[in-house]
Amino acid sequence: MEDIEKKIVDYIDKNKNEYISFLQKLLRIPSLTGEEKEAQVFVANELKAQGYTVEMFEPDVKELFDKYPQIAQIPSLWNPEYDMPLRTNDVFTYSQLMESKFDKIKTYKDRPNVIAKLPGAGGGRSLILNGHIDVVTIGERAKWKHDPWGAKIEDGKIFARGATDMKGGIAAMMKAMEAIIKSGIKLRGDIMVQSVVNEEHAGNGALACVAKGYAADAAIITEPSGSNVVVTESGGGVYWEVRIKGRETHAGARWQGKEQYGVSAIEKTPLVINKLLDLERSLNKDEPNISLCIGMIKGGTYSTSTALECALNGVAYFSTNLGTGEEGLVKVKNLLKECVKNIDDPWLKENPPELLFQHYDDAYRMGDNGKEILSVLTGAGKELCGKDIIISRMSACDARMLGNSGKIPVIVYGPGNVKAAHTVDEYIDIDDYLNAIKVLAITIYRWSK
Repeated sequence: MEDIEKKIVDYIDKNKNEYISFLQKLLRIPSLTGEEKEAQVFVANELKAQGYTVEMFEPDVKELFDKYPQIAQIPSLWNPEYDMPLRTNDVFTYSQLMESKFDKIKTYKDRPNVIAKLPGAGGGRSLILNGHIDVVTIGERAKWKHDPWGAKIEDGKIFARGATDMKGGIAAMMKAMEAIIKSGIKLRGDIMVQSVVNEEHAGNGALACVAKGYAADAAIITEPSGSNVVVTESGGGVYWEVRIKGRETHAGARWQGKEQYGVSAIEKTPLVINKLLDLERSLNKDEPNISLCIGMIKGGTYSTSTALECALNGVAYFSTNLGTGEEGLVKVKNLLKECVKNIDDPWLKENPPELLFQHYDDAYRMGDNGKEILSVLTGAGKELCGKDIIISRMSACDARMLGNSGKIPVIVYGPGNVKAAHTVDEYIDIDDYLNAIKVLAITIYRWSK
């Protein structure tokens, strides 16, 4: 490690208490999906103080649907009514949103992205550092041991909603850059820090950055990989609903002579479930390619009436082996459509189940153009962590937006254990946070020096 790099690492060690305090301050600002503005103003002010040129802009929903009709999503808010409020049998459209009753999500008013630019001296490679500021709901407060907005430190961990997913990552990329700036180092490459809104169940914040034309030679998404892991591919996901039809009648009229008249949608539901599970088994015959989770079932109104309708809700997470970008997304949707349509049952053939989509993410895999940034990070990580950095994969994240739609080489690296994300008493390990800051700082320096 050269002297300049040692200077950066020493600066981080010297200021680690301030870096911990900064993350606590950020965590104490609630930024539930849809309520991101206060935290974004805090981030913007911090970046201005570091010398960046800072822009704040609200994503344009119509622009996203016009430019990326297969990928753009309905904006979402944290509360269930507005989380995934609409359904489509193919893709969502701007007109569908505008014709709906969901006034609160038709724009991103007061939900700005933060874009901070730090021009280089020239001749170096440019880099985007990206993270999302929004966090999921806390659920039932009584189940939390720690105040979800308290950022309490206990046993070497900071407990708060968003600690791992992913304010720890946002703080890490900001403080990594601060260590470089405060060490008096002028990079040759341009650096852009992006703190975006509505990653959860949308991804529109990151997509809006792509729509504006923001690009670089490479990008790092600081989602929680853990400080000794780097992610080079993220899977896709299709949130679905199947509505199964029945014929409603009183239990006493279910049979008319020898003929069955009343048909409960619930009794037909196992046929649909088994068909979906058959699809999952066939796709996973050689290796796991899809996780088809059936999460909810709802049907019927009265115990003495055959159910007129039964609805199944679930998600299909899929690996990059089934395809990336729009092509992979279309393929998985079509697999689900064919599965539900072709069920060998007389009633279901005459009354086919209706398949609807609630949300969808495309999968991303780093190409050969990402090998250089990967090599730089894994090299820095091995030196600083004392062991090889593990190359892994994760479920859907904003890497797909910058990588697929933006055509930028993207890797995912940031502090935190993803198993702690979205859980009661979410936490981040302080040592992991500080280690990630060091790895990010040296990676940024080596890439853009």
